Amino acid sequence: MWRYIFPIAFLAISALIVLVWLLSGLFLWRGSGSGDSLSSGCMECHSGPRAIELGLKDVYAEFRVLRHRHPAVKEERCEQCHIIKGLRAGRTWELFSHAAQKEQVFFLEDLLLDKKYQIDLTVKDGTGKEISVAPIQIIPLQVTNSVNNDMEPPVIKNVILEEVRQAVFPEATISWETDEPSSSIVEYGLTSRYGERAESEKIFADAHRITITGLRKGEQYHYRIVSRDIFGNTGVSDDFMLNTSRQTSKAAGAGILPARVTPRIKEVNVFKISETKDIYLKLLSDRPVKAYLVVKEPVETDSKHGFGLAPAKFSGIDACVGCHTQGISHPVGIRSAGAKTIIPKELPTVEGGVITCVTCHHAHGGSRKYFARLDFERDICIKCHTGGHYL
Repeated sequence: MWRYIFPIAFLAISALIVLVWLLSGLFLWRGSGSGDSLSSGCMECHSGPRAIELGLKDVYAEFRVLRHRHPAVKEERCEQCHIIKGLRAGRTWELFSHAAQKEQVFFLEDLLLDKKYQIDLTVKDGTGKEISVAPIQIIPLQVTNSVNNDMEPPVIKNVILEEVRQAVFPEATISWETDEPSSSIVEYGLTSRYGERAESEKIFADAHRITITGLRKGEQYHYRIVSRDIFGNTGVSDDFMLNTSRQTSKAAGAGILPARVTPRIKEVNVFKISETKDIYLKLLSDRPVKAYLVVKEPVETDSKHGFGLAPAKFSGIDACVGCHTQGISHPVGIRSAGAKTIIPKELPTVEGGVITCVTCHHAHGGSRKYFARLDFERDICIKCHTGGHYL
């Protein structure tokens, strides 16, 4: 019997090796074919007489004279930076309440100013009753409701150590209230210098609940509350103490009121801060609820190209940091700081002045180190930070 097993096993392994080789060859052929097709399609309009006819740059002529070229340019992989396929366009991200409350405000971060977004909103009360709000459509540039800084920090009150749970690493849950929607931050440590923090800074509420994890057994901890409103005004509480050597708990079910009907949404309002143009969503309900938001960024297609062409801000930031960590570099995704900063025309921006990686670096390559547009040691800083008016 054994004399048949080894030949059969040998044949089976050989057949498997051949099958893997054939499949890998098929996938490699498919990948190279699609890349060549895309590259030749780009070249039809962006090189030679056709580019001049369409009023476009002959980017392929530029590539040939570059001293240093980006690897994606060398390999003619335009899609890596310029096409939505394979990039993060069409993103979806989520925000949710950490505690049930009647009024709460959500920071809608990282929105493109001229794009349409859909926000799906669902709320649930303490008894599990749930309601979904009709999808909300917004374009940040068209948001007209605005609020001004009141210059008043939040008032912190009713700080309660709800529970200390014993585990391998003890946990502590702390709740408090503020007189206006604010962020939730607990600073803690073994001394009054703290050094650690647990936070939720994208959701602003007047009822707060934070759980600190990873504590050490048998220790006395200092902690304090820090709450920041949507304008950045910050309230700070007194110093409090908690002990991880004993377990404490709050009575189960406290504060939950029975309800026979679904919660009612009294107000959903999208607004911006006058000074910063940051976009927020305010939710007001008839009882304490937890809210769950899904923000959807649309995938847009381009009629000229037949596929989703990535917007300039996307190609100038997201496509870059997808491979290159920023490290020590100028911030991107921001605008000029004011009248003392001038951004010259040879340093391109997008969306009316947003700085991207391409503002200071050539995207396709260049003759300087890091593909810099200007000399980093002499010109790159003073070119913008010399006073005058923002362009």
